[in-house]
Amino acid sequence: MRSPEEILREIAENLASLDADKLRKSIDAALENGVDPAEIVREGLGRGMEIVGQRYEKGDYFLSELIVAGATMKDALEVIQPHLRRGETRPLASVVVGTVEGDLHDIGKNLVKTMLESAGFQVHDLGVDVAPSTFVKACRELRPKIVGLSALLTVTAPKVQETVEALEASSLRGSLKILVGGRCLSEEMARQIRADAYGRDAWDAVQKAKQLLST
Repeated sequence: MRSPEEILREIAENLASLDADKLRKSIDAALENGVDPAEIVREGLGRGMEIVGQRYEKGDYFLSELIVAGATMKDALEVIQPHLRRGETRPLASVVVGTVEGDLHDIGKNLVKTMLESAGFQVHDLGVDVAPSTFVKACRELRPKIVGLSALLTVTAPKVQETVEALEASSLRGSLKILVGGRCLSEEMARQIRADAYGRDAWDAVQKAKQLLST
């Protein structure tokens, strides 16, 4: 019989290899052998996504592999979720995400959401074409630690700034970190509009979100 450590390594390797069939079999084997479901998430899937991120940073994986990894991770979490006891896995923090008003693109935002969830964040997705007032309302009701603003179209970049200004005008800004990302933005633009961080891609957004928790 294989040890729990061996099964968890196999789960990580199968996720990192983007092999959904083998991943499902290794997860089933872990559950059948009594491996703690929370450990499967943390030490199996979590480690697998770390390997995916490392391969992406090295240039071995590209955006297409990130998308596949995110979808595979999401499917795996759905298998494990029924086995997790309520409160067994405490989220790192709550995050609100959305694509700004006037922009209907959601592929990048959805990938960031999935990867944030795989990293242990609780994510509230507002969808696309989200008005500044809607971001403010959601942040007031949900009290997240971080709000993520996504924009792809250059013409919607001003809406990112408008949303930041709306959050600044509210009473929430002092306890709220703002993370922005999207093709039309940059590190310099993020500084100019007084955002706290810029994610150049989904993997970088997750790393920046983790950094924001410690600042």
